[in-house]
Amino acid sequence: MHTLFDHIERDFHGSSNHNENSYDYYNRSARKDITIIRDLLEKWFSSYPENEKFELKKRFQKDFDPAFYELFLYSLFKKLNFEVVIHPDLPSTDKKPDFLIKKDELEVYIEAKVVNDKSANQQAFERKINELYDHLDKIICPGFLLQIDTLNVKTAKQPSAKKIIDHIQTEISKFHPDKITEEITKYGFEAIPEIEYENDDIHIIVKPVPVIESAREIENKRAIGMFPIETFWGGSSDALKSSINNKAKRYGNLDKPFIVCMNMLASKGSMDWDAKTAVWGSQSISWSSNPENRNIKSGYALDGVFLTSKGPRLKNLSGVFVSRVFPSNIPNAEHSFFEHPFTENKFDLSKIELSAQFTKDGKIQTRKGKSLNEIFQIPENWLE
Repeated sequence: MHTLFDHIERDFHGSSNHNENSYDYYNRSARKDITIIRDLLEKWFSSYPENEKFELKKRFQKDFDPAFYELFLYSLFKKLNFEVVIHPDLPSTDKKPDFLIKKDELEVYIEAKVVNDKSANQQAFERKINELYDHLDKIICPGFLLQIDTLNVKTAKQPSAKKIIDHIQTEISKFHPDKITEEITKYGFEAIPEIEYENDDIHIIVKPVPVIESAREIENKRAIGMFPIETFWGGSSDALKSSINNKAKRYGNLDKPFIVCMNMLASKGSMDWDAKTAVWGSQSISWSSNPENRNIKSGYALDGVFLTSKGPRLKNLSGVFVSRVFPSNIPNAEHSFFEHPFTENKFDLSKIELSAQFTKDGKIQTRKGKSLNEIFQIPENWLE
């Protein structure tokens, strides 16, 4: 009988490494919250068809997020009393969608996709930075946590962590936490000294921030306490729109309703705003030039996935389910179903029972459905 995680003794209570494979961390952690999550995923996995478990576990080990989302969707539709068929055959192509769900007379094809707002190059760069952070976390700095004030990677090369660590280790040994605490008391946080290192590949500035005396003897503590502030402009609606387009066109015309399910793991923007913008169109405000009656109205531009200035599109698609679910927020995850108003494969929306948006008399309506904590019978504070 296949299990998702190993039956082993666990004694590691720390956080994951910056570049650690998520499956490996969930498999080795003894933390209470991780144990609760692992037990739930194992329970879901136990209900997965036996002949599909080996392949799903391999995908968990290789690429955790898409595998988790498929297991989440499988469990969600089972809880909503659907029969779920994995990788069903299609009449017109050898390609197979992720699921076919069935309830009463309703049958719907389901395709799942994780949406990330970072390009392949950006993700590769992030892995490079995370590897550097993993090395810097091993710096021995009793009495301090390191604030990474500036980090500028100049080339595509992986920076030499040893030279950086040796330099910071040498410099930080010249400071005492009590002395810097006194300086902060007198002059504020600007008094914290800077440790700077620069070569042709990298420029980094760190600050040794003193910790309270009772925390100075904690063993195995990580060196980094604060990371550079990341700022960005804009959201993730374009990435979501592109993913919906690609998935909707993958199978051509189908003989049954078809839903694409998108899990937004993007770090930018708001799930609610970006989902509405991608599906219905860019949100805008218009008003009259009459100063006596501005008649301010809000609406959507004709640039969504369902409708553009050229007319309805992706009519083989019945709807889009958008979520932002992680293993840690399952009962509280944001989610909504969007019904395609011009679909050629309409179905009874009430069978899905999830919160939904749809059009009626030319206006977008919202229906409150079952919450995830209600569906899964998991308390909202389940990890406390």
